[in-house]
Amino acid sequence: MSTDFPVLTKTFHTSVYRSIDPKNLSVAGKTILITGGGRGIGKAIATAFAVAGARAIIILGRTASVLENAVKEISGAAKTAGHESIIRHFAADITDAEAISHVFKTIRDEFGNVDVVVNNAGGLHLGTIEDSDSSAYVKSFETNVKGTLHVMQSFLCFGLNRNAPGPATFINLSTVGIAMPTMPTWSAYVASKLAAFTMTAFLGAEVGDALRVFSIHPGRIATDMSSKAGIPTFDDVGTYFGNEFVLSNRTDADDVQDSPVRFACGSLLSQRQTFCRRGWWRVIGMLMSFWG
Repeated sequence: MSTDFPVLTKTFHTSVYRSIDPKNLSVAGKTILITGGGRGIGKAIATAFAVAGARAIIILGRTASVLENAVKEISGAAKTAGHESIIRHFAADITDAEAISHVFKTIRDEFGNVDVVVNNAGGLHLGTIEDSDSSAYVKSFETNVKGTLHVMQSFLCFGLNRNAPGPATFINLSTVGIAMPTMPTWSAYVASKLAAFTMTAFLGAEVGDALRVFSIHPGRIATDMSSKAGIPTFDDVGTYFGNEFVLSNRTDADDVQDSPVRFACGSLLSQRQTFCRRGWWRVIGMLMSFWG
């Protein structure tokens, strides 16, 4: 596939290939926590870690029944791949600081430190600045900024081992919207996600060598959240966001299992990977930013 911008390799891939397939990677012995892990992109990422043989995968979300069903699916994927990963779930809202602290403390007591955090949970409000109710507008910031802060702080206080032989990993799921021209009605969501993106950069600068920090956006993915916003299909997402910003040919969140998000979550833990400090790469439909 040809592109109109510089790429690092001669071949531009739009689907998974052997060297980045989680089936060919190992995260054995690692404890993974994923917020918003009960459905959509979060569940797909959890499944990727299960296929790669994580020791324990903990998913967070607000609806217990959704999480319970996700645990069954993720456990099944692990067993199919020949792994005995432990899958746990916690019904918790990231806007509740005490609840998130409790989750990390409980994980520490059962599994020890957390090796990888994927901050995937997010909230979406659509409306013009003029017409939006202020409380509804700020709700995006409650989830995407304040909630992200709670996850970061609890991880640093209760989940991160600063004396481990290797660094832990924090991955923030961003949005294609922060790399695009402005779109009417999207200001609350994009501004809050851009704030979280910047917070992620500061996290990497402040913590140092004990933590590798990444922010990625997975391109256009039709999810429950986009459907509620009136963007129900892959083609609709492309129309909204502009195909020039979308390089992958994924259609919905389940396809993320063999998409760039899956690649990122697997390869970030590979000992063969060399990382940039404070750099931006565009990789197969994702804007990937590395700090630390």
